[in-house]
Amino acid sequence: MKVDCPALALAALAVMATGALPAQSGARVTAGYVVAGDSDEGSWRFSLQRPMVGPIGLDVGVQQLPGARPGAGQLYGGELDFTLFEGSSSLPVIFAGVAGGIGTRDQDRLFAGASAGFRMTVFALGGLRATVEARWRTLTIDGRDGIELGASLGWMSIRRSSSARTSANTGLYVPRRTTEKLRAAGIPEDKARLIGDVVSTAIEEMGQPYVWGGTGDGSGGFDCSGLIYHAYGRHGVRIPRTSASQALAGIAIRAERDALLPGDILTFSENGDRVTHVGLYVGEDRFIHSASGGVRLSRLAEDDPAGRYWLRRWVGVRRVVE
Repeated sequence: MKVDCPALALAALAVMATGALPAQSGARVTAGYVVAGDSDEGSWRFSLQRPMVGPIGLDVGVQQLPGARPGAGQLYGGELDFTLFEGSSSLPVIFAGVAGGIGTRDQDRLFAGASAGFRMTVFALGGLRATVEARWRTLTIDGRDGIELGASLGWMSIRRSSSARTSANTGLYVPRRTTEKLRAAGIPEDKARLIGDVVSTAIEEMGQPYVWGGTGDGSGGFDCSGLIYHAYGRHGVRIPRTSASQALAGIAIRAERDALLPGDILTFSENGDRVTHVGLYVGEDRFIHSASGGVRLSRLAEDDPAGRYWLRRWVGVRRVVE
């Protein structure tokens, strides 16, 4: 296929721009099928993904689209999509974005466009993912407004970020003598060891990203209740999946720091009495939780900025092993 020099230059600039983005969390190659225009033709897209805030993410990529008619030339350019729920293995990813570039042969002019749609993960193994998507696309090139179906194969990094492991207020915290503390509080030996293992499993996930609906099983990250569900589940303890249902698990403990033991589930409310967030108490006024910055430790103290926010919204404690 003959490609004009301007199109090659634009594609090269787009690749350089996407490669310059810091902290990329994944990459995807998508083969599409454009169901619009005089004939159905294929498209290709290479995109890089990164999380932004909470469940919102960003995809930046380069693509090739067919022209308006067979043999009329190809369209080359870049695309920018904002995504919602990227990384979840159980929820559809919703996206919307813009595109632009230049065409070849009798499509030799600049074009722009917009699109929106959704995609679903059909296979996930560790960071490897296969997805399918449907996208409605509109372009300033006549005859190509319509549906584009696609299938993609990509990789989402689940590497832990060392910067997320520490902070000025929490430091790198390793729970000490958790089992001994539980024994001293009257927890039987076997249950004390179990809770110690649960706390250690949660600590091992420090630095994992926040992923809406994530439980660590191929999703590449956790939401708040997914982290606790994962930590207990790894050691054979079945607890409810959501924060609202975890707020009813086990038995209630008074919400005071001197009553807490490692393994307790702390519940928080940002809206009246409804529980909207949970964390796992690990000892010494610290709890581990997954929030917008990923899995991290916070302290129930006024001098910890994140901890202060949650301390003021702390509404309950549940103990699932005693």
